[in-house]
Amino acid sequence: MAAAVELLPAPKNGTAPPRRGPRRRGRAVLLRRRVPLLATVTMLPLYIVWAFFRANGGGDLAAQETWARFAVQHGDSAYGLFWFGGVHTANYSLLSPYLMGYFGVRTIAVASGLAAGWLASVLLVRSGIRRPLPPALLAAFGLWVNVAAGRTTFALGVAFGVAACVLLVGQRRVVLAAGYALLATAASPVAGLFLVVAGAAYGLRRDWARAAALLVPPFAVVATTTLLFPFHGQEPMAAGRILWPALLGAAVALLAPRDWRVVRLGGAVYTVGVVLSYLISSPIGSNVERFALLFAPAVLLAALLSVERRARYRRGALAVALAASLFWLGSGTPTSFLRGSAEVPAWAADTHGVVRALDRLGADRARVEVVPTRDHREADVLSPYVNLARGWNTQLDMDRGRLFYDGTFSAAKYRTWLDRWAVGLVVLPNAEADRYGEAEARLVRNRPAWLEPVWSDAHWRVYRVRDAVPLVSAPGGVVRTTDAELDVRMPGPGTVTVRVAYSPWLRVEGGCLCEEGEFTRLTVGAPGVYRIGSAYLAPESEPAGCRSAA
Repeated sequence: MAAAVELLPAPKNGTAPPRRGPRRRGRAVLLRRRVPLLATVTMLPLYIVWAFFRANGGGDLAAQETWARFAVQHGDSAYGLFWFGGVHTANYSLLSPYLMGYFGVRTIAVASGLAAGWLASVLLVRSGIRRPLPPALLAAFGLWVNVAAGRTTFALGVAFGVAACVLLVGQRRVVLAAGYALLATAASPVAGLFLVVAGAAYGLRRDWARAAALLVPPFAVVATTTLLFPFHGQEPMAAGRILWPALLGAAVALLAPRDWRVVRLGGAVYTVGVVLSYLISSPIGSNVERFALLFAPAVLLAALLSVERRARYRRGALAVALAASLFWLGSGTPTSFLRGSAEVPAWAADTHGVVRALDRLGADRARVEVVPTRDHREADVLSPYVNLARGWNTQLDMDRGRLFYDGTFSAAKYRTWLDRWAVGLVVLPNAEADRYGEAEARLVRNRPAWLEPVWSDAHWRVYRVRDAVPLVSAPGGVVRTTDAELDVRMPGPGTVTVRVAYSPWLRVEGGCLCEEGEFTRLTVGAPGVYRIGSAYLAPESEPAGCRSAA
């Protein structure tokens, strides 16, 4: 889809097209807008139902809500302490948390989905394909599926990305397209990656201007954020998940009409990218399949409607590929959307008791591990009150909690991990555990000797970790933590280890910070309480080995 077909007819013999009168021009404009309008209006009821009755905070929405809240409360903080011992907002998105925080998660989700659906329809119309309405409806539906899955940040990036592609079909508005490609990657690095597929297709066709417009901005944004906001992590991708996206990409490359050169090249580039995403560990992983999930059905349907009737074998193969893509699309989000409960689970709705208990137990002076649930609501409902050892970011979870993913989980390894991240309390919700939390849930229920039950109600159980490693080493002590700051009491001059993942954006007034392994070392010259936080401020010249407050 993004690597759109270029089938617009060119004037014959270099002659200019005949002029149209005002009435004919008006009809032409109406026809061009009819397809986007119909596709958008058709999807509008689905968005309304989702936003008002189904978007209740579970799944990926838990992450969106957490980031939006952090952006509202701590918009000038570069580093959040609410998950994983420290996370950079910029690694997630440069734009989305702030827009979601200002306008609301559901507002941005619906606006992004509808805008992307309209633009995808415009893209199909401008490409000159036959009967663009059915593919436009299918593309709009796929974009709604993405929103219904709760991927608001990705939906925002896709809307900007499709806008960039629209500006390159039938015209060469390269600078403006590059600007939208920049916004797409700033909103969602995954959306920027998919623009690279389209840009690579243009490059293989030696259309260097269009290729540069889609290739340079994503690389510039990702390189800059990686340099300024260091990130280590990877997204898992099982071998079985290669099948659908690779087959659909290959089907587009092999079966699309021969004059759809950019589309065919894009399908080939995407298929290679799927295989590389499996072979090379990276933050992309299984996210690569989103491109095929969103756009392969629409592209295959457009190809089927455009292939000559006499090409029976090609049409048959396209019909099979289209059916496969629809099956894949239908087996995911829509099924769970229709069958799922519109009500917030009781354990997530009733958090007052566990929040009060954690406060009494001094959770603001330690880190808390909450066994992850299947829909990850715990990452949202408890993160305003305590700093969680885990959260809802698979890439960071794999990097900092690999024992949950590599099949080596054991009681001994779990205790080592709790000590490494200075976990003082473990919380077990009365809910189905995430597949990567099932072993942890079983162990906590069996209650090893070093886990002491200290509180419970109908929905939550809290355990104290006996002889827990403190968040700040002696002689320092923690006064309190928030999702953006940590206050450390120092009885005198000295150096302590703070078990917060180090970031060059951390700051402290009156002391200095430096990296100590994966954690942070605080050095002070006088007794007092020192507040560690972060800000978007350039580093200043400092004593060797230290990073002082700005």
